[in-house]
Amino acid sequence: MKRLLLSLFLIGFYTSVSLGAFDYVISDTYEFGIFSLNSESLLVTGAGAEEIHADFDAYIEVQNTAPLEDNVGGIHALNLTDASTMNYYDGEMSGFRIYNGATATFSGGRIDFISSYQDSEVLKHITFIVDLDSIDLTGDLLTGDWLSGGGSFSITLQDQAGYDSVYSNINFVPEPATLALLGLGGLLIRKKK
Repeated sequence: MKRLLLSLFLIGFYTSVSLGAFDYVISDTYEFGIFSLNSESLLVTGAGAEEIHADFDAYIEVQNTAPLEDNVGGIHALNLTDASTMNYYDGEMSGFRIYNGATATFSGGRIDFISSYQDSEVLKHITFIVDLDSIDLTGDLLTGDWLSGGGSFSITLQDQAGYDSVYSNINFVPEPATLALLGLGGLLIRKKK
């Protein structure tokens, strides 16, 4: 048990340390035009960008943005392609498009619409960390509550011809700590048998 807890701690520690150095940071200056990442990393802690493109195996972490306003703040368009990854904790984004094998995790903030150009039969590429009881899909409008204290969300899902629906590509999960505790509980029950 002690080894398992130590291993989980070390994995979390080394993951956070390895992600501590970003190639680019957007914090207090709004980025005009297209901000392109090719296998690079970006941290967003304020202001925002007109448009962000992430290709190959780029990594984006959005901790916060300024309020969504033309040429001032928020992210107006974000395109995630190839094997890129994004963790979106908070902030304001107008449009999010995801392609190929890219993956994204949302745990707070505002997203006006999501388009998915992916098949979701084997893998769901989008993860929402939410209050599972709050999820509601009416037409193309998805509503619910973020678990992290990030309030409620209301997102238009824009399905694309030839691809699975956006809704079928979303994995709704409770808080990761809850999942870890459930996993540990399962291991303890299994060990006692």
